[in-house]
Amino acid sequence: MDVSQRVWSIGRVAEVAGFARAASKGRDERLLVRVLVDARCPRELVCAVRDALVPERPGASVEVLPLAGAEPGTEVADAVIALAGASSPLDAVASHARAGSPVAIVVEGLLELPDLELEEGPASLVSVVAASSPEALADKLAAWLVSACDKDLALASNFSFCRAAVVDALVSRCALENAVVGAVHLIPGSDLPVMTAKQLKLALDIAAAYGCPLEPARAVELLGVVGAGLGWRAVARSLVGALPGLGTLLRAGIAYGGTLATGNALRLRFEAPALVERPAEAGREGAVSPVLLATREPAEEGYVTIDGSRS
Repeated sequence: MDVSQRVWSIGRVAEVAGFARAASKGRDERLLVRVLVDARCPRELVCAVRDALVPERPGASVEVLPLAGAEPGTEVADAVIALAGASSPLDAVASHARAGSPVAIVVEGLLELPDLELEEGPASLVSVVAASSPEALADKLAAWLVSACDKDLALASNFSFCRAAVVDALVSRCALENAVVGAVHLIPGSDLPVMTAKQLKLALDIAAAYGCPLEPARAVELLGVVGAGLGWRAVARSLVGALPGLGTLLRAGIAYGGTLATGNALRLRFEAPALVERPAEAGREGAVSPVLLATREPAEEGYVTIDGSRS
């Protein structure tokens, strides 16, 4: 190994270590989701949100308040979910949007949406999530959270219903980036280290999204990513040699498809229950404020506690 190769290797190792630190930081980043509840919202939607928004890590908090009169407070929420009915007051939605929080108004149908008068800037932070059933709500709410909140790894590691949307976004973004790298073929062989580094970052981000510890055991996935990259590189060379004139298109297509395949393989790997870290007790202690987790029994009304009282 010559000096240039040694420097390249040391540099890449340091880069991967940086990816691991960034993924770990993103996984445990402070995340505040505020839920504003009005009694006119259908109970099944309220219960669906209650069951979904239980943080799995200590860095996240879910605050639940009555919709009427709720104020943004001193800490700006990363996302606000307003559970509303046809005539629910939306003053709190306006105040949270003006404070800079993205807000989703959850209603059973668009005809149930209350009137909201808001200036153009804050209005851009307000979205409507209409769902007639708890099953439909989970996917729509996950899609909104991922698009509205920039803390995607924290969302996925804390709320399992957001995981698929986050991983889909990570894989798609990496595949597009690698397609561009594959198409811009300036120096022969220069694209492989860049694409492999992006896929290694993808592997670490997916591990963080599933709440897995970023420890030496992750070397298995990283070696698999490197091996897959070499394999797709060999396929690209063979096809480019067999089909001259289509080099740019083939390299971009294989880079894109290979990254999608690698990402989906990583998803299956991390969905194995034994691999996913579940620090439930550590994460929930003091993390859900003021959610009343004991009200999971269907017979009980509501799930909000305000100063020890329920609503």
